[in-house]
Amino acid sequence: MMRLIFFLCFFFLALQGEGQKATFDTLAYYTINKKIGIVDDKGNIIVKPIYDLLLLSCRDSLISVTRNERDGFIDRHGNIVIPLIYSLAFSLKNGLALVQDTLGKYGLINNRGQVVIPLIYDRFTFDSFKSIYSSGLINKSKAFLYGYVDSSDSTIIPYEYDKAGVFLDGKAIVGKKDRWSIVLYGTIDKHNQIQIPLEYNYLEYQYDGLYYAGKFFNYGEPDYHYAMGCVNSKNEIVVPFKYDSIRLRHKFLYIRGNECHELKLEPYIACNIREEGWRIVDVRSGKETACCYEQVGEVKGGYLEVKRGQWGLVDSLETVKIPFEYDYVQLYDDEMVGVRKGSKWAYYKTDGSRVTDFTYD
Repeated sequence: MMRLIFFLCFFFLALQGEGQKATFDTLAYYTINKKIGIVDDKGNIIVKPIYDLLLLSCRDSLISVTRNERDGFIDRHGNIVIPLIYSLAFSLKNGLALVQDTLGKYGLINNRGQVVIPLIYDRFTFDSFKSIYSSGLINKSKAFLYGYVDSSDSTIIPYEYDKAGVFLDGKAIVGKKDRWSIVLYGTIDKHNQIQIPLEYNYLEYQYDGLYYAGKFFNYGEPDYHYAMGCVNSKNEIVVPFKYDSIRLRHKFLYIRGNECHELKLEPYIACNIREEGWRIVDVRSGKETACCYEQVGEVKGGYLEVKRGQWGLVDSLETVKIPFEYDYVQLYDDEMVGVRKGSKWAYYKTDGSRVTDFTYD
């Protein structure tokens, strides 16, 4: 029996990237006997169910597909454009895709299947992919140390770091071991100048100059402890170091009509204090705006998926939008949210009004 996995294509999209609009046909995917195909928004079969995995994307007209443990690309009519010859092939972004060959080496190809950056790298990420075209630098390892090269493999920053991330917004997170062989993290610019001192046990870049950070305080003292907070690119504290964990934020794309949009990234994060629960913190002021919850999901468009007994939906000021009476809730964009009771899903608007009954699996 045919089973639609998601009601619309935008329910699948959760990709990082800059705010963009793109026009394309609205598509959805479905499965029969664990094989995946594609239908249009009128239910017409576009691609028969022959693939093991399929990645619809706002970024390009081509679709990444997997069959018999090999990846390639088809167009939106089901025609193979790039042969299924790769161990991994990620969605195209601005006409380029990160791929891995059967030897485990990474590189980039364009939407015609031509190799743009040779498949010679052992480590390559989506952020590396973005970094190449925003900074011209790729992180690379040699003799267990990391440095940075350009697209012609010329060394730009020496191999001197024990850990090295990619350049995002002009800065990269790097780490060096201290005298106890503990890696401490900070940031450098493209000229290898330190921007955030290498003093954190954990450092993760978010967006708009915001870093999630964690460190141990009062080493050797009775109140020795680990805490998390947020700093900006100047190492100024914007969220105090008093939390046990912080939920990472993600940029999300969704489809409305025939256009791809980026969901606005609101200035709120979810932070947790053990035995007290999760709360919402405004990164502009560092103040808590809502508390406290057993579990939290994503913060999207100023809304938060939260659990207090059961799951519901609140906004950044703790106004309840979907009551706490569901087994799970999932935001899809700034207007649509899925709610689950048992094995069935229904769809609501974020204002709490119901769109469909509980009919979807």
